[in-house]
Amino acid sequence: MSQPENSAVRETAGSHMVTSIPRATPQTRVSEVIAQLRGRKYECADTIFVVDDTEHLLGVVRINDLLADGEHCLGDIMEEEHQAVRTDDDQEQIAMLAIDLNMIVVPVVDASEKLIGAVPPEALFRILRDEHMEDLQRLAGIALHAEGPEVALNAPLSDRFLRRLPWLVFGLVASSLITFVMARFEETLSANVAVAFFVPALVYIAGAIGTQAVSVAVRGLVDEDLRIARLLRDELLIGIAIGTTLGVISAAAVHLTFGDHVLALAVGLAVLGGGAVSAVVGFGLPWLFRQFGFDPALGSGPICTIIQDVSSLFIYFVLVTLLVV
Repeated sequence: MSQPENSAVRETAGSHMVTSIPRATPQTRVSEVIAQLRGRKYECADTIFVVDDTEHLLGVVRINDLLADGEHCLGDIMEEEHQAVRTDDDQEQIAMLAIDLNMIVVPVVDASEKLIGAVPPEALFRILRDEHMEDLQRLAGIALHAEGPEVALNAPLSDRFLRRLPWLVFGLVASSLITFVMARFEETLSANVAVAFFVPALVYIAGAIGTQAVSVAVRGLVDEDLRIARLLRDELLIGIAIGTTLGVISAAAVHLTFGDHVLALAVGLAVLGGGAVSAVVGFGLPWLFRQFGFDPALGSGPICTIIQDVSSLFIYFVLVTLLVV
């Protein structure tokens, strides 16, 4: 889902960029650069940007490296392995680039690769905080405020109400599927009332496992080089391992409490199956959202909850019908 226009402008590199930054050529001696820095007030002086005569970015020199060596030229100590962003690049990409390359300042270039500014450290911190808050809101099913997450916290009550309501209405309507599943197995419930005792626990476990998988997937999918098949395999294995562990604990508790080893087996297998499905769904939905051009966190929480609840209950009632009744 595309962001409102003013939000899209706010979330680009150009909106965070400063232009008053120190520049020098590779032939400039370190002592000359230090002298140049004295008496001048830059908007960002954490990094010296090394450029050629046409302002094309060649490398960067961190301020601590600059102060540690006063005899060489910048070309001798600059970091050539660097990347830059364009003014219209999304702010989340800027923050992830800074993290991946351990950059305290991110250079900004124009279409011809000429240096025009940089995103300073304080802006990177704001971006990371804003993106974190936005992901939390999306995972909770809260529509984003056009002016950003900080404004959303102080918005009028009516605005906060309307941004929270849509996904909850969706959840209420979609939860009718749970009612349908339980009604479909009415005879099973009637035959053994103890079957109903474990429904809340199964729903909770499925939701908890799915929420963990969603949280991992939403952050992991930011990395474009991530191998989707490997992450899916890992989440499935983790879901099976967690489901097996919780299933054994659940089965033992049911057997000790009710003395019914068949019901205990059904509960244990249902926890195992629900855990595996929830882990796959928790990863799969964010991935599908990204494939269709949506933010991976958008609605994954509420939608995952419904799918996981329905799936876990369906698995449980099928097992109970086959094994117990």
